[in-house]
Amino acid sequence: MELSAFNINHGFCEAVVRGLRSGFLGPEDYRRLGTSDTLEDMRSALEETDYGTFLQDEPSPLLVSTMSKKCYEKLADEFRYLKAQTVEPLTTFMDFIAREKMIDNVCMIIQGALNNKAPVEMQEKVHPLGVFEGMKVIMSETFDVQGGFDDVYRIFLVDTPIGPYFDEYLREADREKDEMARAGIETSQVGSILTKQDLEIMKATLKKAWLEDFNLFVQGLGGTTAEVMGHMLKMEADFRVLLVTLNALNTDLSTESKLQDRNALYPSFGYLYPEGTKELRKVWNETTVRAALEPYSKYLQLFDQVKQFYETESGAPDRAATGCQSIEDLIYTENVQMYEMAFEQQYHFGVFYAWVKLREQEIRNIRWIANMVILSTKEHIDSTIVPIFQPRL
Repeated sequence: MELSAFNINHGFCEAVVRGLRSGFLGPEDYRRLGTSDTLEDMRSALEETDYGTFLQDEPSPLLVSTMSKKCYEKLADEFRYLKAQTVEPLTTFMDFIAREKMIDNVCMIIQGALNNKAPVEMQEKVHPLGVFEGMKVIMSETFDVQGGFDDVYRIFLVDTPIGPYFDEYLREADREKDEMARAGIETSQVGSILTKQDLEIMKATLKKAWLEDFNLFVQGLGGTTAEVMGHMLKMEADFRVLLVTLNALNTDLSTESKLQDRNALYPSFGYLYPEGTKELRKVWNETTVRAALEPYSKYLQLFDQVKQFYETESGAPDRAATGCQSIEDLIYTENVQMYEMAFEQQYHFGVFYAWVKLREQEIRNIRWIANMVILSTKEHIDSTIVPIFQPRL
């Protein structure tokens, strides 16, 4: 049934996204970018690719932040074009992809509000994929950030798709401060709750809620989408567990009193769930992490590759000099291979998610190259970037 009916509603969109696959930068494009001496040279090199003349209206001198922002805007334009052609349930699937970036934008604006920065000052850092209707109000010159969180609460927590994630987070955060469970959160309470919370922990909690919600939706779709996309989300959940665990080492989150805060960030699905996460909930140093990962050879191998990075400062005084990699570096590489494989099967929605993630990695590559061109460290380009859809021998 899936083979016969999928193309009726979703065939055109899938064809477009598979066509966009051919627009990724190739080895020759990266070679040209790597031989650039200035950002102007990079602008010229990118004009010969699918990026075209997207930087032609930008004045000199060109900035890395400008280049990165214009790349994201191009991705957002293509994403919105694709979404405009969709019908349900693909439209909701595309909404889920955008929600991750909405969380990033909201957390960034809340951080700015807590620091008494006007949201309009943070316009440059806004991710175009995560822009929603209410942001136009908050980004206006007349918006008064000093007026408290009443408007922020109404716009972010009520009028957006990520509202339920925020609402649940605020309830949990408030419950920790006051054991009396409330029927709801008053707008006047929001400021005091957010002020006391660690913004990075808040973002991780919201991303966890989004990931679990996305997984439930995908499993409800069934078929090849549930198989391919379900695999990618499970891997994403496992990588999130590893990221939280390893980044919490040698911090307060690894102390006995804070373990509960760290463990609350673990998604409730994935290949590690439930046995692996149950063991990882107890870990507090490198030795216990390794013991918990013993049954999972792939993750154990990843940990062995990066454990030197997470050793105490006395054990590794100069990480850069020893060439240590963090878990993030290896996850970028693993993810690229996984997303590439999503294109090997047909009649599923996973290609849309994979395409967005691969384009984001490509933009990271361009930004990394631009930074290394400015710092005159071009010899590190090949060992830093993660090529996409490399020719297979």
